[in-house]
Amino acid sequence: MPTRDENVSAILEQLSAATPAPGGGSAAALVGSIAASLVAMVAGLTVGKRAYQSVEHEMRDVLTEALKLRDELVELADRDSAAFNTVMAAYKLPKETEADRAERERTIQAALKRATEIPHQTALHCSRVLELAETVVTKGNKSALSDSGTAACLAEGALQAALLNVMINLAAISNEAFINTHSQERERLSAQAHAKRHMILQLIAERLRA
Repeated sequence: MPTRDENVSAILEQLSAATPAPGGGSAAALVGSIAASLVAMVAGLTVGKRAYQSVEHEMRDVLTEALKLRDELVELADRDSAAFNTVMAAYKLPKETEADRAERERTIQAALKRATEIPHQTALHCSRVLELAETVVTKGNKSALSDSGTAACLAEGALQAALLNVMINLAAISNEAFINTHSQERERLSAQAHAKRHMILQLIAERLRA
């Protein structure tokens, strides 16, 4: 059953079960979707308020995009589990002959690349959620600053978790160009997100003092 159709208890049961999937990659995407949901909540609490009329249009745009990111991240949770299962299936392919071994290795490498690209997409989505969190922190309803900050912390944590899954998969990939590209992107996204979350928390403290 798709994750979007499961209740919270069922999702937690699946994550805590002694099975390899769903695992960390799916959990990262789900946490990212929660962060996006909080951004949407704060934007919704800002829209229609007289004190925030000057940012009404921008908050409506934030609300629309945050809801879209929420849904896409839930889908990425399912895709991550499916990609992992594909990798496991590839490792079980026959290796009796030279041809078998060559085909098995080709299939494994293709599956590993797919399993790397999905958490990378999760990280990119979480990076955007983090940017939207900054917007609602600086311009959104001040009464919901803790919610905006929570969104930022969750988005960064989900991004770093997704990138950990990228790193793990890269260790088993043989294509050097693919490894270099994704390693550099992983480092960039990680550093950028860490700095952004730190800045957002500072902005919250400043806005509370204002």
